[in-house]
Amino acid sequence: MQPLNCDHLVVGAGSTGLAVVDHLLRREAGSVVLVDALETPSVGPFGSRVPLLEPTDGRWQGVTRRGWELYDGWADWLEVDPGLRRCGVLMPGEPISGSRDGIEVLDPADTSRRWPALSVDGPICCYDQYGSTVDPVAVAGALMWRMRKSGGRIHTSAPLSSLVEKDDGVQFTAGSREGIASKVFLCAGVSTLSILERHSVRHPFTRETNSIFTLDLSVDLPPVIYWRDERAILVDNGTGSRDLYLRRALEGSESVMPAVDWDGFTDFCKRHDDWIENLSSVVTLKARAEHRIGPLEDPPEPISSAGGRIVTPGACGEHSALVFPALAEMVVESHLSGRVGGLLEDPA
Repeated sequence: MQPLNCDHLVVGAGSTGLAVVDHLLRREAGSVVLVDALETPSVGPFGSRVPLLEPTDGRWQGVTRRGWELYDGWADWLEVDPGLRRCGVLMPGEPISGSRDGIEVLDPADTSRRWPALSVDGPICCYDQYGSTVDPVAVAGALMWRMRKSGGRIHTSAPLSSLVEKDDGVQFTAGSREGIASKVFLCAGVSTLSILERHSVRHPFTRETNSIFTLDLSVDLPPVIYWRDERAILVDNGTGSRDLYLRRALEGSESVMPAVDWDGFTDFCKRHDDWIENLSSVVTLKARAEHRIGPLEDPPEPISSAGGRIVTPGACGEHSALVFPALAEMVVESHLSGRVGGLLEDPA
């Protein structure tokens, strides 16, 4: 079996990994190989739509703006509809200082008139008319199609088992294949953090558990409700039901299996039962949990190993669906230009 040698190895065939591959191929940066541990790479619940949410901190403004530009541009250069749909986002709570244009403040009577399933006794809300949802499967399919058309190679059922950085490249083993790459981009979600830590690379990211409850909630509600303080999201998933996302910080070892936060779900329903019609009696169609990379206060610089050959663009919690294209572009541009930022090697 021939070595799997390449200029760029991308680990993880989710949305971020596919976006990194797309940026590399469009810049004709050399040969690109994509590997993933799964037989069929997965980027989210099939048939579900996810919201594109903007971080409220102004320090993310440039990354957020670039994320929107890349989504808008994909319809042209990917040649496949990525499934972006403008629908608006309702956010309970007072407006945040410095909020951008397009944010409308609604009192409880306003929200109840627009969406009868919301009680008139509810909170003041902000409505972002530019809020959107996207089909992550459509995005991944479009990026995968472009990768195959542009000459990238993908190897599935190929979990990364070794990674050794040397002066002339990075030796790796993925599944049963060995090879050497000039650069390795780690885009394997929360598993990326474990890989960085095994190579003594410090990073600013945290782990969290994301519980997703699919609810049979067929009442007149906004397409997306985002509780900023609770970091909870209720979204019309495009299949006739709604997905509720609840997040909590992951304590202890990252190797533990993700567990559905049923206690958090019960508490959430109690807190908002007086505002959302039928929430107390809602039927849960299914529930699942996954470990994710948590949010950051500041946009990350590309994180690098000591030799600058192992890099990762990172993520940003519930905002990752919007900002991942910009973070992928940032890490590719930084390293193609020779700027090795974010060097966090632990001297110990």
